Amino acid sequence: MASEPAHKEMQDIAENEVEYPNNPQDVVTGPKKKREKKETAPFIRDSGKSLLPFSRVQKIIKADKDIPIIARDATFLISLAAEEFIKRLCQAGKRVAEKERRTTVQHKDIATVVRKADEFMFLDEIISLTQPEPPQKRLPKALTVSNTTLAGPTLLDSFVKANDSKPQIVPEQTQNIVMNDDGSMVAATR
Repeated sequence: MASEPAHKEMQDIAENEVEYPNNPQDVVTGPKKKREKKETAPFIRDSGKSLLPFSRVQKIIKADKDIPIIARDATFLISLAAEEFIKRLCQAGKRVAEKERRTTVQHKDIATVVRKADEFMFLDEIISLTQPEPPQKRLPKALTVSNTTLAGPTLLDSFVKANDSKPQIVPEQTQNIVMNDDGSMVAATR
C-alpha cells in the first residue's frame, strides 16, 4: 500500500508534464512579427523654460559683438526660435528619409533638404552635399613600417652579411645560359 501513493504521485506528475518535440523542425512557428512602432509621448513644455540651456544661448549671443545687451525675455524667445528651427529641419530630413524607405536620417537627407527648401537655403555653405570621408583604416601591425625598425636585428641578420656595395660583374666571368629543347640548361661560353 505504501507504493500505491507513490505510484499515484507519478501518474499525476506524468499527466501534468508537457511534451516537447525532440526535433526543432517539429515546432511550428507563426509568421515573424514586424517591430511595432512605439508611439512617442506627447511633449509638454514647462512654461517659461526652453530645452536649450539659457546660459549657452546667452554666450552665443554675446559672441556677436554687433548685438548689444539683450533682455532675458529676448534670450528666451531666441532659444524657442532655435528649437523651432531645429525641429523643422529634422522633420524635413525625416520626410526625405521616409521617401527612401529608411528610418534613420542621414547626412545626405539634411543636405537634400538644404538644397531644395528655400527656408534652409542659407545653410547651403555650411552643409555640403558631399559626405565627409570616413577616417582611413589602420594597417595591420604586420604591415606597419615602424614595427620593423624598432625590433632591431634578428638572429638571421647575424648570419647574413649585408654588402652595401653593388656586386661587380667582371666581363670575363659572364657566361650565357642556353636552354635546350628538352628543358635542360647549359652554360655556354662566348
